[in-house]
Amino acid sequence: MATGVPPEPEPQAPAISHHIGTILDYLQNYRIVLVSAAPGSGKSTVLPRYLANYGFGPVICAQPRLLAVTVASSKPGQERDSDDVWFTTTRVLIDMLCCNDGRPAFAAAFRTVVVDEAHDRTLCTDLLLGVVKAAVATEETGHLNVVVCTAGGPEDSSLSDFFFGAPIVAFQRALHPVAVHYSRGPMLDMVSAVVDEVTDIHRSKPPGDVLVFLPDIIRIQEAYEKLAQLDLPGLVLRFVHDNLPEEFMDYALDPAPGGSRRVVLATDVAETAVLVPGITYVVDTGVLSEDPLAMVSKEAAIRRAAVAGAASAGHCHRLYMEGEYAGFQEHTVPHVKRDGGALNKLALMLKRHAADGMPGFELLDPPVAPSLENVVAELVTSGYLDKHGKLTEEGKREAYDED
Repeated sequence: MATGVPPEPEPQAPAISHHIGTILDYLQNYRIVLVSAAPGSGKSTVLPRYLANYGFGPVICAQPRLLAVTVASSKPGQERDSDDVWFTTTRVLIDMLCCNDGRPAFAAAFRTVVVDEAHDRTLCTDLLLGVVKAAVATEETGHLNVVVCTAGGPEDSSLSDFFFGAPIVAFQRALHPVAVHYSRGPMLDMVSAVVDEVTDIHRSKPPGDVLVFLPDIIRIQEAYEKLAQLDLPGLVLRFVHDNLPEEFMDYALDPAPGGSRRVVLATDVAETAVLVPGITYVVDTGVLSEDPLAMVSKEAAIRRAAVAGAASAGHCHRLYMEGEYAGFQEHTVPHVKRDGGALNKLALMLKRHAADGMPGFELLDPPVAPSLENVVAELVTSGYLDKHGKLTEEGKREAYDED
């Protein structure tokens, strides 16, 4: 294992390389550090390996989605995991930290935990943040270092406060410029608008792969079928989404054959630039993956556009008008506050992991007591909890989240 001071990075090295010295210095003194950086900066792929190489390994890095785990753990010339760096999903890491029998083995196996994509504020990520905070306060796992990664935003200061005033290492500079283009009129039919935009890009724009953000698998399939029927020469269609089987992941992300243009139809799993290397054009419907009737925040729209600038100068084609964008919410609302049924799901997850019984556990946005009491009563009535407040078999099946 290498230790010491990292060498001066090459100018074209990932952005994280230029800040790793600061991160390592902070970890020596604070044990918990927040890293806030734009997509494509190397948070997911490069940072965990730097930490392992410079004395903070073994490292375990948690991603909210299995697809992100598969891609982040892959690197040319390196196996998916090594003895010093492991990648897993947030849910699996919660299982490790909440299992009383497994916690001593976890404590012996790892020195640093990286929680990636914390800005997503999924139920599972929120739960993991609380579990990690509790873990660093215990005698068994109190030696752990923690790095929490976000794509930037108002949550950074809240996360810093949540983790005992952890220092923030922020570098939000876009890697390359991205030109943003708005629709001249309202999006009347989402799939037709996507097909028209992709067709126009392929026929009239310079070479470069295209990433399309769609809200769900159904619309991905519809767009795929319509584009395939057009028989556009040199266009190679791929798709990625939360439920893509692992055996198809590598194919979905492989470059197109020479001279062809790859078009990746995706849900918001592709907001992380590492998932779709080589993208020059982003086509954004502006719609949330969890709710096809709701628009994303400005924060998420900016993050989506940034994918086009991860490797070179790019273009983002927004299928909504500039006036519509002006009306978007500034920041992403946490899942637990956005979805009426999310609090029920979170309550079941807390029960399954007994997380709320861990000393020092708390949520970044704790629900108020009356709402929790109402949720428990509703879960008993629905058959997810028995009269003693314990999970039923049906409740155990429901107590899982995204990955």
